[in-house]
Amino acid sequence: MTRRALLALTGTALASSRKNRAPVSHEMVGVKLPEATPTKLSNGLTLLTMEDDRFPLVWAWFHVDGAGLVYSPSPGVAQVTAEMLAQGSSWGSTQRSAKQVAEDAATLGATLQSGVFANRETAVLNGTGLSGKFYDWLAICAGCLISPSFTADEFNSLRERWRVSMHLKMAEPAMVAQDEILRLIYGSHPAGQGDPTPAEISALTPEAAAAWHRARYAPANTVLSVIGRVKPSEVAARMEKLLGSWNAPAPQFSLPPEPQPAEHRRISLFDRKGAAQTSLEIGNLLSRRSDPQYFAMVVLQRVLGGGGDSRLQRMLEDSGEALNVSSTESTPHYTGYWRISAAMRTEATGRALSTILGELRRLCDEPIAADEIERAKSAVTGSFALTLEHPREVIGYSYQRNRYGFSNDYWESYPSRIQAVTAAEVQAVARKYYQPDRAHIVAVGDGARIRADLANLGAIE
Repeated sequence: MTRRALLALTGTALASSRKNRAPVSHEMVGVKLPEATPTKLSNGLTLLTMEDDRFPLVWAWFHVDGAGLVYSPSPGVAQVTAEMLAQGSSWGSTQRSAKQVAEDAATLGATLQSGVFANRETAVLNGTGLSGKFYDWLAICAGCLISPSFTADEFNSLRERWRVSMHLKMAEPAMVAQDEILRLIYGSHPAGQGDPTPAEISALTPEAAAAWHRARYAPANTVLSVIGRVKPSEVAARMEKLLGSWNAPAPQFSLPPEPQPAEHRRISLFDRKGAAQTSLEIGNLLSRRSDPQYFAMVVLQRVLGGGGDSRLQRMLEDSGEALNVSSTESTPHYTGYWRISAAMRTEATGRALSTILGELRRLCDEPIAADEIERAKSAVTGSFALTLEHPREVIGYSYQRNRYGFSNDYWESYPSRIQAVTAAEVQAVARKYYQPDRAHIVAVGDGARIRADLANLGAIE
C-alpha cells in the first residue's frame, strides 16, 4: 500500500475529536516503505541514501555514535564540541570561520546545524539545501565534521552565548522542571546530567573540545543519511572521493552502567514566590528501545496524554484544571524514561496533581475499554502515516532500522503490530513502569501555596 493510500485509510482516526465521537477505521493497514541499503565506504563510514524526487532538495545527517552527552568526560564537553562543528572549519586548504561557513552554505542554498542528538548517545551535523548544489554544500558540511577549527574566538563567542542561554533558561519554569525531572529519574547516571553550570561553562576550553573530537569523531562510528533528489549510486561514488581520506582510528566506547531505580519517590519544589502558575513534571524510568513491550508503550502514551483526545487532555484542559498537559516517552539504547508535563493555575495545582496520579492508578488497575484502545491505535497508525509524507522522516526510519538492528520489515509491519496491541498488554506496561506511588514529581511555582499539596505525597527536597 502506498503512503497516500495509508493516509486516506487512517484519516478518520486523525480527525478524532476530544469528545471521541469520530469514526474509527478497523481495517488492517499496511505500507511498503522505501529502504536505504547500508553502504560501507573504504574508511568504514556507513552511508544510507534514498532517492526522493518530490522536492528539489536534499537532506543530509552525519550521526556520530559515542560522541553524545552520556559519554561526556566532564559537563559540557560533548555538547560544546558538537555545537562547535558548524562554527568553523580548517579542512584541507580552505579555512572558514563560523560566519564564512554560514555565508558559503547560504550562497549554495543550504543551512547547516550541529549539536547533541535527542537520544544523548550521538552528535549530529546536518544540512538541508538545494539538490543542484548538494555536493558543494555537503563538502562544507564534511569539512566541519572532519576538521572543525575550535579557534579561541569562536569558542569564547559560543561560550558567552551559552551563558546568556542558561540565564534565560533558568527564568523559564518549564525548562527548570524538565531538567530536574531527568535528574530525579536518573540520579547519578549521565543521562540525568543537565546543562553545565556557569562555573562548568567557564572551565570549558577549546583544547578539551579538540581532544574530545580526536577521541570520538571517526568514520567507523559515523553514519551519513541522505535523502532527496539524488541518485544513490552517484552519491556513494562521490562520498568515497569526498570522505575516503578521513582515516581517524575507530574509538572504543561502551554505554555507562544502566541507571538504577530510586528506592522511593523523590519530590522537588522550586519556589517562585507569587507565581500565578505551576509547572509540573512527573516521570520515572521506562525501558530500552528494543523492549518487546515498545508497541504497548506507544499505545499507552496515546491513551494517557499523547494527543488531543487523550485522557489527561480531556480531563485537565477541558475542565480548566490545566492550561496544557502532555505525556512523552524516550527509549534509546539504554534505559529510557516517561514523563508527564503540565502547567496550571497555582490554585489548581493540587487538583491537577491528583487527577494525573489518579489516571496513572487507573491505567494500572483497570483495562482500557475496547473503543478507547481502538481509537488510540488508529490515531497512532494515522500519525505514523503522516510522517511518511516528509522525506527526512522516511530516511530517519531507515537510520533507526540500521542503528537498532531492526528487521527488514520492521516499519512495514509497524501498523499491524500497533493494531495487535491488547488492553492487557497496555495494563502490563502500566503496572511495570507507571505506578503512581513510585513516580517522581517536580513543581516550579509559589511554594507557600503548593507545598502542602506536595507534602501529602512525600518528603520534599
